[in-house]
Amino acid sequence: FGNGNIQVVSFSEDDDKLPNPAPVVILAHGYLGSRFDLSHLGEMLASEGFLVLAPEYPESLADSFDPFESSSGITIDRTAITAELLSALTNKWNLQPASFGVVGHSLGCGTVERTGDETWSRVCLAGYPSSRGSSSLFVGSNNDGAVPLARALQALQALNFSRLDQDYLKAKKYQSTFPKRSYLIFEGENAPNHISFLAEGPCDSMVQFLSPLLPLARFLGIPVLDF
Repeated sequence: FGNGNIQVVSFSEDDDKLPNPAPVVILAHGYLGSRFDLSHLGEMLASEGFLVLAPEYPESLADSFDPFESSSGITIDRTAITAELLSALTNKWNLQPASFGVVGHSLGCGTVERTGDETWSRVCLAGYPSSRGSSSLFVGSNNDGAVPLARALQALQALNFSRLDQDYLKAKKYQSTFPKRSYLIFEGENAPNHISFLAEGPCDSMVQFLSPLLPLARFLGIPVLDF
């Protein structure tokens, strides 16, 4: 960011090593998260040939800008940041996306819902399922104390999502592609909580930063984050 406006800088002298054309995936972190939250997914996708973009949104604990200080008068919100990033792909970096996808965690699921058109693939983690497009995946957990699973299940049924079997996935019994609109629910006492979906480093940092607030949050009945 410079002078209150969004500026996307060039990668490095290694730009020519980027896959081009390539399928593009945007990673959208949640509230109080950061661009590092889904880095484990980004690394895995990049190893498979995807071009992965992880922007820093205003609600991040790591951001260094005021979303309301813009010389253009435009609020620097998630929509503006994502739009500028997509513009930079073709106009600044001269890349040709082969396809688009977006993955969001928690509040980032709202970004998933609002980003792109009906051709985009969408993945929502520990939030609320997307109602857009023909290719969509939702992943949740019965140990998620921050986002009620029951509300998501109602939406999944209304949207005709197909459920994936957790045990079949563990046994790698799925030999073909998943249904275009599908969901997976982790169950049992060892199922992940809300921030267990994050990369190890950001997860540990959030525990350290927010743990002192948890007793008060639980006393007041505020579902900030559960560990």
